[in-house]
Amino acid sequence: MPKNNDQIKLIKQCLKGKRKAQFELYESHKVYLYGICRRYGKTKNEAEDMLQESFYKILRDLKQFKGQVPFQAWIRKVTINSCLMYIRKYKKLNYSELFESDADEIMGFDIELMTSSRATAIIQLIQTLPENQQTVFNLKGIDGYSFVEISEMLGIKEATLRSHYLRARKKLQNLLNKELN
Repeated sequence: MPKNNDQIKLIKQCLKGKRKAQFELYESHKVYLYGICRRYGKTKNEAEDMLQESFYKILRDLKQFKGQVPFQAWIRKVTINSCLMYIRKYKKLNYSELFESDADEIMGFDIELMTSSRATAIIQLIQTLPENQQTVFNLKGIDGYSFVEISEMLGIKEATLRSHYLRARKKLQNLLNKELN
């Protein structure tokens, strides 16, 4: 990632529409942003689509960045919001329904904790969660949003979000215990 002064210059060049600067900005942040998208997408292709949409929105809304927060925090928020919009647009999730079978059903996955990194293994486990639980778990457990903030973002009651989060945590704990034993 570019240093602060270099990043400011790069942002100014992007605002002027310089393609080379836009590409450089993309190249310097794509791994970080892809990591976020990968947590919200079920597949590599979905994550790549989310990344593309996120970066488009970053460039489109770059003039709104005023430097009051670190640039990486700003692009993180834009990316998370973009991922949520992608999920709403293409997944049509229903957060109001709670399925008891979700807590018991283990979706199929092939994971070797000994041969892959722990972070990759955990992301793969998170991706086995039902879409609604995966989204809430990412927002609360990984991105650190409060239930109030998540409720505002998704337009869903806090109690429903808490239920999805607790179910996701319980399912992940069970999956981890099975993998470790």
